[in-house]
Amino acid sequence: FSPQNLDDDTVSGSNWITENNVQHSLSQTTKTTRKPYCGYTQQILSKREQVEQESLLAAIQWPKPPDGKITFAQSTDPTHSDFVIVKPSRFFKVGDQLEVLVRMKDFQGKPKQYGGDYLQARIHSPELKAGAAGRIVDCHNGLYKVYFTLLWPGEVKVSVSLVHPSEAIQVLLRLREERPDRVYFKSSFKSGRYSETTECNICLPGGVPVCNFTDLYTGEPWFCYKPRKLSCASRISHAKGGYLKGLLTKEESLFFQSDVNIKRPILSSGPDSVIVKPKAFTDSSSMDRAEDPTVSPSGYYYEDQWRSRTHWIHNFNKSDDITECLQGKVIHLFGDSTIRQWFEYLTAFVP
Repeated sequence: FSPQNLDDDTVSGSNWITENNVQHSLSQTTKTTRKPYCGYTQQILSKREQVEQESLLAAIQWPKPPDGKITFAQSTDPTHSDFVIVKPSRFFKVGDQLEVLVRMKDFQGKPKQYGGDYLQARIHSPELKAGAAGRIVDCHNGLYKVYFTLLWPGEVKVSVSLVHPSEAIQVLLRLREERPDRVYFKSSFKSGRYSETTECNICLPGGVPVCNFTDLYTGEPWFCYKPRKLSCASRISHAKGGYLKGLLTKEESLFFQSDVNIKRPILSSGPDSVIVKPKAFTDSSSMDRAEDPTVSPSGYYYEDQWRSRTHWIHNFNKSDDITECLQGKVIHLFGDSTIRQWFEYLTAFVP
């Protein structure tokens, strides 16, 4: 995430409180001291959990630029960068792989010599309302290979965009480690007609009474300033509060310019589309099936409908059909702001 740009509903998955956790922790009032991840106690992990933790840590590792100060002029410039379709004139059919080479340059027009840029790539056919994501491979030398599976016939366009330059990623990594409290939150407490709202975070300055909502199972810290007149158990809601200002240096702020190097398109230096022919002896209902369930992407959009490549999906277009399917079932939705959007859509669509 950008340090100053977090979508309003992203916090929906930030702080889950289990039923047991509510019973045991809402009434706790403690004082904290100012330190990173205050109140956090490292949990003793089983061998299975250690393997899982190592796997997760490996998954979020990001390539680092070479040692030494990188100036803005040496950072990634999406305008100077480009991409090319490998063998754009070859004969393509549904099911084939399409390879794209992305070449990154800096603001001086010089080729980048290291990787770590955050890119997004997709193929799409607007007239068919079809689209799919690509698999990006960082070559660590300023070049990136993108692989697409061609999943529908017709003209298929390629789009590549720079979400964050590699230099900005390093700033975000530093902020994540040094200032985990850079986004603050708020909770409302209510009893009868009286209500109060206080600030919440994973760490709060010491010397002031706080409510301790730390997860008892994981040890994940969470605190709110204690209301003046209400108990910790009277908390009723949670929402985003705002951002801490002044965390970026003047030089660092240049890496976060929305009209320059955040979510900017990278254009092709040649053809940006290919013509895909139907796969012989394959009807449209089976063209999207993948033999390998781990193949990427797991699904795609076609005619404005999501199609899974690993499972058959039944589409519910009427609220009565959804109600009948969910009848007698308890539904649990866990996740971030995307899950929150699904929840709000579902409750609005179903009577």
